[in-house]
Amino acid sequence: MEYRWYKNGRIYVKSEDMKRKDVIAKSITQEYYDEYIGNQTHYEGHLNLINNSNVTSLGNLKRLMGGLYLSDNKINDLGDLEYVGRNLDLRRSNITSLGKIKSVGGNLNLIDVNITSLGKLEYVGRYIDCTKGSVIHELLMDSKFKDIVYTSG
Repeated sequence: MEYRWYKNGRIYVKSEDMKRKDVIAKSITQEYYDEYIGNQTHYEGHLNLINNSNVTSLGNLKRLMGGLYLSDNKINDLGDLEYVGRNLDLRRSNITSLGKIKSVGGNLNLIDVNITSLGKLEYVGRYIDCTKGSVIHELLMDSKFKDIVYTSG
């Protein structure tokens, strides 16, 4: 598999299929993210904005066809995002609400988060992982999602 590298190797895009873009961001700026992704409402592929990412906003993004990985980042909310086609990983993030998210096609990871609202969540395709005894765990146990909740800790 070939990759096309941009700006000091900090973002890559699969060159075999330019309609499907998988992005890994490490230490990129919000401006750089906005130029390639944040100005779009729909995005094909996966976004991996974990650890050292300087991205603080998802911009105009409403639909993401791949997975979204936001563990240990600087993003405080999910903005206008309504749909994630694969996994949504919010582990140890600053997110406090699922906001406008209606559908997650794969797994939803909510371990070590301070989420106090399920927002508009209607569908999770596989399972939800959360910390036992947390606020989100209690919310999930009182919701239609209680049969797909797995706990750690």
